[in-house]
Amino acid sequence: MEALPSYQEATTRPDWLPLVAPYLPPNEYPTLCQVNRQFWQVFAPRIWGNVFRTVRRAGLQSGDDLGWLVDFVFHQLPRTSPSSKALARVLDGREISKESFYFTPEHYTLRNQERSLSTCFQQALALLPDTSCLILDGHIDLDPSIVLPEIEKQNKLLLLSLANCPHPLPINLFLRSGTKHLVYLDASSIPGNIDPILQLNTLSNLRILKIRNHELLNSKLGVFIRHFRTQLWSLDISGNKISDDLVPSIIRACFNPDTLLSDAHFLTEGKPIFPGTACDSYGPFIYIRESEWSGSFSHPERYLVDAPVYRSSPELPLESPLRSDGQQAIRTDSLDGILREFSGQDPDLSDERIRTSTGITHLRLSNTLITALGVESFLRNSGGHLEDLACDNMQLIKLTSRQSELWPKGAKLYGILNAAHFVRPVFSSNLRVLRLHHSFVTQIPALEMEGVSAMNRLYIAETSILPRSEQLYPQAFVPDMNPRLTSLTLTHIPRRSSGPLIAKLVQFLKLLSVQERSIFDAKAASSSWRGSSGELKGLTHVRLEFDSDPMDEDFPAAQDFDAEALMNTGEQGFSFFPEDASKNQPSPPSRVDSQRNLGGTPCNLSQDKTIEARGEYLQHPLGQQHGADRTSLVPVWIAFEEPSRNTAIINDYRQLVLSSSHVRDIVALATPGQVMAGVPDQALIFQTAWCMAVMPKTLSAPPWTKLTEIKDVLEELKQFRRAGKAKHLSLQEQVTGENNVPPGEPHYFFTGHLEVSR
Repeated sequence: MEALPSYQEATTRPDWLPLVAPYLPPNEYPTLCQVNRQFWQVFAPRIWGNVFRTVRRAGLQSGDDLGWLVDFVFHQLPRTSPSSKALARVLDGREISKESFYFTPEHYTLRNQERSLSTCFQQALALLPDTSCLILDGHIDLDPSIVLPEIEKQNKLLLLSLANCPHPLPINLFLRSGTKHLVYLDASSIPGNIDPILQLNTLSNLRILKIRNHELLNSKLGVFIRHFRTQLWSLDISGNKISDDLVPSIIRACFNPDTLLSDAHFLTEGKPIFPGTACDSYGPFIYIRESEWSGSFSHPERYLVDAPVYRSSPELPLESPLRSDGQQAIRTDSLDGILREFSGQDPDLSDERIRTSTGITHLRLSNTLITALGVESFLRNSGGHLEDLACDNMQLIKLTSRQSELWPKGAKLYGILNAAHFVRPVFSSNLRVLRLHHSFVTQIPALEMEGVSAMNRLYIAETSILPRSEQLYPQAFVPDMNPRLTSLTLTHIPRRSSGPLIAKLVQFLKLLSVQERSIFDAKAASSSWRGSSGELKGLTHVRLEFDSDPMDEDFPAAQDFDAEALMNTGEQGFSFFPEDASKNQPSPPSRVDSQRNLGGTPCNLSQDKTIEARGEYLQHPLGQQHGADRTSLVPVWIAFEEPSRNTAIINDYRQLVLSSSHVRDIVALATPGQVMAGVPDQALIFQTAWCMAVMPKTLSAPPWTKLTEIKDVLEELKQFRRAGKAKHLSLQEQVTGENNVPPGEPHYFFTGHLEVSR
C-alpha cells in the first residue's frame, strides 16, 4: 500500500509552470531559462535532458547535424557551466542523420580521427558526467569500441542501446565500472559474439534484455536463461533459432514461481483445477471449472476492477501475491518509454518499478521456431504473470519426418487456433498487451506449400482449411474473453480474400463496438452508487498488420495450378487419405491401403504401426513427470467407434490415431474449444493427431474465375468503417443536448484506436 502524502504535500497547490511547459515550443526554452531561477529549474532540464533531440525540435536541419555536433562538443560544451552539463541524461545517436556530410577546413574534417563521429560521442560522454542513457542504434559511424571507453571514468549508464550497430561488442565492455549499473540493454542484430553479456559478476542490475536476430540455438540461449533467471522482467529473443524444447526451461527459470491463479473470481472467470498429473511433452494438466456465467463471458460484473485488498497494517506481508486490479497501466519496455522513465521530467513516472523484478512479465518470441503449442505453454504456465506477449508468426504444429508423410509434400500451416481460453483472466489475469497471428481471431491458418502460388494458398486456406479449423477449434478469441486486455495486434493478415477473412474481421470489429457498449452501460449503471469509475477499459487499441499484396506479384504465376486442366480431367489437386471419410475402422493394411497420395507422390507407410481398437478410448502410456509411474496407461479419447456418432472431421481424427503411431503424441486434456467440438469434458486426447486433422484430405486448386473474384481486404474494411462512421454521425445529429450516441448497435462503429499497417 502506498504511503499517505505529507501534510505539506496534501495542502500545497501544484505549480502551474510544469503543467504548461510541455505545450511550449522548444526553441523558446533558452529564452524562458533567463526569466528567473524558477523558470531555469523547469526549462533547463528540458534543454539538456536530451540535447540532440532539443536542437532537432528547435529547427536544426539534418544536413547540418555533423557540423553542429563538432562545434557543440569541441567548442561550446567545454565552456558550458557545470550546473548545465550536469542536467544532461541522454545521448541519442538516432537524432544524428546517417546520410549527412560535413565539409570543413582540415582541422574540423570528420575524416580526421580526432573529429570522427565516434570521437564526438566519446568527448561528449567525458564532458557530460551524468549521462545515463546512450543510444548508438544502427549508426555505421558510431563504433562502441571508441565511444564506450570513456564511461570507465565517471558515467553510470542505466541504458545502452546498440541495436543494428554494425560493430561487434568490445570483449571487456561489461567489465568496466560504468556499465555495472545497466538496467536496459539492447544488443540486437549486431555482428559477432554476445558472450560478454554473460561475464560473471556483471550486469547484476539488468532488467530488460533484447538480443534479437543472433541465430542463437536452444543450448546457447539456455545459458542466458540460467545466468539471469528471474533477474529480468523483459526478454526479447525474437529472430533466434529456438524451439519448443526451450520453453520449459524458460518457464522454470525465469517466471515467478508464485502463481496468481486462484478461485477468488470464480463467478466471473471460472476456477482453475489442477488434477496433479502431467505429460512430458505438454506439462502439468489444468482445466477450468466454469460457473453459471464464466463460460459464456456474461457475468454482469465482468467489467469491474478488482477490489483492493485491505490489511490491518501496510507493513504486514501479503499472504499470497496479488494480481493487478486490471486498471493500472503496465510497465513499458520500449526504448522511448524507458527514456521517459529515466528522464525524471515526468513526476508521475518513477524508475523504481523498472528496477524491480520478480520474473519475466514481457516476452517477445517473433520469428523463432517456437510453435503454437509453445506459445500456449507460456500462457498456460506463466502463473498469470505475463503482461505483454508477442509472437508474430508460428507454425501450427512442428511435424517430424514421419508425421509429415501424412500431409501434402512440403505443406506447413502457420497460426494459433487453440489458445483463446488461455488468454482468459483465469489464466492470464495480468495480460494487457498481446501480439499474435491473425488466426487467433479469424481461425484461418496460413498455408505454405511448395509449388503453389500465394493466391491459390490464400483461397485454399479460406475454403478448404477454415471449415475444418472451425469444427476442430470452434472457440476463437472475442473481446469479452478478457476485458482486462487493452491492446491486441493481429499480424500477417492477407491483403486478399474470397470473403471469409473479411467477414471474420468485420465481425471482430463489431464485437469491439459491442464491448464498448457493454462497458458504457456498466459505467452508467454503477455511477449512481460507486461514485468514481471502477470499470475496466476493455480492448481499446487494435492494430492490424497486413502482408504484402499477392496481386503485386506475377499473376498468373508459373507455379499456379492449371485450374482449367484440373476441372476438365476431374483431378483433385493434392490428395491424401485415400480411404473414405466415413470409413472409421481400417482393416489390417495391405501395401496399397498403407500408402498416401501426397501431391502425386505416394509414400510407403508399411513400417508404421497401425492398430485396431474397440470403443472410444485407447490405453496409452502417459509418460508423466510426476504423479504416477512413467509406464502407467491412461485412457485417451479417440472418438466413437460408430462413425455415425461422430462428425466427419472427428472420424478423420480417429482414423489418424489408428493408422499411425507417430501421431499418437502430446497427450493432454481437451480444451474448452475441443469440448465444444465434441470431445467429452476432461477427456485426454492426442493433441498432435487432433491438430493434424485440420489439413483436408484433398486440396483442390480453385478455378481462375474464383481467383479473379478475390477482394481487397483492406478496402472492404475501409468501406465498413466509413459506413459505420457515417451512421454514427447521422445518429449523433439527431441527439439533442450534450448526450452522445452510445457505442454498439446499430452503427457498430468502434471508437477506440484502430491502426493499420501494411
